[in-house]
Amino acid sequence: MRRFARTAVTASLMLGGGACLAQSPPSPPTCRLDAEGAAAAAKTIGLALKAYAELGTPLPINDVVANPESAQLAPKTLGVYVLSDASTSSTTKERCIRSSPALVKGEELDAISVREGCVAASDRLEVRCSSNTVQLFGKQGNRPGLANPALLYLLAHELWHIKQRRPGEYAGRVELIDMRKSREEKLQTLQASCEPGLTRAEEDADRNAVRVLERLLPALPYREALFSPQGSVLWGADQLNIAANTWRKEALEREFISQPKPHKSFVPTEFPTLPETVKRNANSFVCDVLTKRTGVVAYPGRSSTHPPLEMRMQRVAEALRFLAAGLPKASAKEEYKPVAVLQEQLSDIFTFMYRETGVYLEAVQSAICTKVNGDHPAEGCGAR
Repeated sequence: MRRFARTAVTASLMLGGGACLAQSPPSPPTCRLDAEGAAAAAKTIGLALKAYAELGTPLPINDVVANPESAQLAPKTLGVYVLSDASTSSTTKERCIRSSPALVKGEELDAISVREGCVAASDRLEVRCSSNTVQLFGKQGNRPGLANPALLYLLAHELWHIKQRRPGEYAGRVELIDMRKSREEKLQTLQASCEPGLTRAEEDADRNAVRVLERLLPALPYREALFSPQGSVLWGADQLNIAANTWRKEALEREFISQPKPHKSFVPTEFPTLPETVKRNANSFVCDVLTKRTGVVAYPGRSSTHPPLEMRMQRVAEALRFLAAGLPKASAKEEYKPVAVLQEQLSDIFTFMYRETGVYLEAVQSAICTKVNGDHPAEGCGAR
């Protein structure tokens, strides 16, 4: 199992969370709207709303309108906007895109771009997504009649924020710690990341989005007929992980000149990871932060509002693995049976690794917090 570990973390160190718009942003101009993406999002939201109703937790939404022309919608009508992101220098005063490429690396996005992927409003029935996010999470290839469960998970998560009537966002951030700061400042940064977070609402949204996945994945449009019912559900977990990884990678590269890689201590090399290895890796991370004086260290720390991506994938993998275990392995298409058998074997391994990566991250973060909040956090680090 050890040889798969680095593959798993490459796949799972790139995903994010859910959010809402606390204040009304500028209305998007027609020139920025993505009609095809909005139609896909609206259709997916319709499926999620039906699933929530069947699960006994209906939302106060009777209709969904894609890219509505007016902000004044009928009662219980959800407006979903899908629009293109653009850097400030690439837009006109009317907020249309005037130059290509629309996204300039390292430059701030303009006011109407959706940095967080998708956001749901807390004060009105509205969801906004970036066109790129919908394309990434909805990508299915040339397979008419099938849909990607990654987009379902994302939008089901946002819908639950509407039910909560609270702001949220789909975000997967990595904190950057500047090594030029004093040891005291860096220690304070690490200690602050250990404070209890405000993640309960996000975890609740995640949990309910997973309920929607469990409800809908075994049937069309998410059932992959090339695989058995069990293999299809496991493939759904893989699709979610691949889409989320790609999104977070692109989001990081868009905001930074180069993509920051997490410190090596956050990359497990064996599953499951022994307690002494967890402690050694945590000590290595803390000592590097406290003693190095140049560069930056990327730290997927404990978020104040969102559970880390790896822990989210852990929960999704656990739920879908349990669901898949109760489904038959037979009935894959005959001509694809060798591929289906291989897929089932690999997907089961990968879902195990998604789970174990989350377990490892939680353990190493706990060990880091124990060290930085102890009486002698720099003990054993030396001076450099």
